[in-house]
Amino acid sequence: MRSSKLILAAAGIMLVADCTIPMAGAAPSRATPPSAGKYGATESRIFDLINAQRQHQGLRPLVYNPQLDRMAKIQAENMARFQKMAHVIPDANLPTLGDRAKYVGYVYGRIAENVALGYPNAETVVEGWMNSSGHRRNILDRDVVETGIGIARSSAGGLYYCQVFGRQLSSL
Repeated sequence: MRSSKLILAAAGIMLVADCTIPMAGAAPSRATPPSAGKYGATESRIFDLINAQRQHQGLRPLVYNPQLDRMAKIQAENMARFQKMAHVIPDANLPTLGDRAKYVGYVYGRIAENVALGYPNAETVVEGWMNSSGHRRNILDRDVVETGIGIARSSAGGLYYCQVFGRQLSSL
């Protein structure tokens, strides 16, 4: 029990430092995201643009995962609610990426998250992420195979974006 708390603490440090938690991996679920919800078309466009970036670099496209999608939507909604762009929001019910993964039942070998605020559309948010070394690294990580995307608007009008990348844990 004590060693698992130590591992979780170390993972939390890596999460804050680089937005990723590396380990081992498994197989993807579905190829394309559904276009449901208020921001479905923009989320689908981000999905397509991210995969175009990956393919341009000779990487396999990511596939849609409903658990990662739920995680991204939770974080986008948290950021909008608290009007804070961050990977960790201490006042939220699910403050960390690890908390959100556990909540949706995503047993990961690798997981990462990109967040953004204030971009007017899919093209500009993806361009912003690609111009940021940490976000770009997450997008072009060959060890992630699936993704989910969430967008939420705060009461002040700001658009908050979240994309979660992952690879499920295949075995222990």
